[in-house]
Amino acid sequence: MRTLSLSSLLVAICLLAAPGLSAQQYFELGVQGGDMPYNGDLSEPGIGFLKDWNTYGGFYLRYRPISRVGFRFNGIFGQIAAEQQTSTRDATGASVAIDRNFQSRIREFSLGLEFDLFYLGDPEDRFVAPYIMAGIGRTSFNPQSERDGRFYDLQPLRTEGQGIPGGEYDPAPYELAITTFHVGGGVRAKLGERFVLGGEVSGRVTGTDYLDDVTGRRINYNDVLTNSANPGDRSLAAYFSNPAVEPGEAPDNLEYSRGGQSNDFYFLINLTLGIRLGGWGGGGDGCYSF
Repeated sequence: MRTLSLSSLLVAICLLAAPGLSAQQYFELGVQGGDMPYNGDLSEPGIGFLKDWNTYGGFYLRYRPISRVGFRFNGIFGQIAAEQQTSTRDATGASVAIDRNFQSRIREFSLGLEFDLFYLGDPEDRFVAPYIMAGIGRTSFNPQSERDGRFYDLQPLRTEGQGIPGGEYDPAPYELAITTFHVGGGVRAKLGERFVLGGEVSGRVTGTDYLDDVTGRRINYNDVLTNSANPGDRSLAAYFSNPAVEPGEAPDNLEYSRGGQSNDFYFLINLTLGIRLGGWGGGGDGCYSF
């Protein structure tokens, strides 16, 4: 499927590179990097999530078919992480404070549409242009948590009872590849003949509450500890589900929620640096010259 998608993209680009195209049309290849804030069950409330600095890097390919409109393909490679003191119930049912932590690599490939709002300067020469953008992407993630200096993959542990029959829990572990929707805006500045500097802020609507493996689902501790659908270490699953309880201590009715009901999000605050690859060839063969 990935090979087919890439082939379709290349075919589309070749079709666009046809004779008779306007001089305004061009490709731009660049790099990007910056901060990738995460907002979820283990982040600070309000705008406090911005304190967790999660760096990322990547590349982009921009195509500008007409004035004001651009299409962009992005590759993003980074990590989100957070640590938060929260509360849960211990074996007696009392509320106690615990520390939860997670980290997850993020891999994102996306397509976006940009629209320039206006130009300061000559749009065919040097200019500054604020723009808005929207896009869609495919994101992979893999939440992990640390215990005794070692990080464990959380999804296979089924820390919220995934797979237990009866309808109270999710029937299977959550997917580690999701479709994300993007919205944001930025500013581009053409500095010279070829170089373009930009800055952008954009958010990712993920549609999942599992970026950090923590949701607001109601869980029974012994269900996690005895989950026959878990092929791994059930005591380890129980620990990450509720570290305030020791196996064998919990009563049958010990229930708790690990987080809130809202989905998780992540954002990009980035700088971009690109180079225009050249002008369209004038020979009528649709080739691109440097």
